[in-house]
Amino acid sequence: MGHTSIRSTQIYAKITAEKVSNDIENLSKQIESMESYICQAI
Repeated sequence: MGHTSIRSTQIYAKITAEKVSNDIENLSKQIESMESYICQAI
């Protein structure tokens, strides 16, 4: 990432991994809601 300290890169990498994990969890919940809605509509 171009930081002068590897520690800075590690901090940003951790934040990024946590954000991705949270975003995927939220997406999964949205997909479950959509599946539930579609099943009820059928």
